[in-house]
Amino acid sequence: MFFAAIGSIFLIAGLLLATNVAGAAQRAYQMYAQLTPRAGTATPTTLRIVGAFWIPLGAFFLTVGLLR
Repeated sequence: MFFAAIGSIFLIAGLLLATNVAGAAQRAYQMYAQLTPRAGTATPTTLRIVGAFWIPLGAFFLTVGLLR
């Protein structure tokens, strides 16, 4: 059940960041920039790329959690 919970979090966060629903990538970037002293090379676009990577990762974890 732990894998399913983590997988669903990654899947939902990935979908929100990758599709940029309601400006999720911009909001996440603003929060990240406020919480860290240096944002470095992070941009809303890189957060969308990270979100696109989280989708299959979350789907894999969710599948493992459900089949286990």
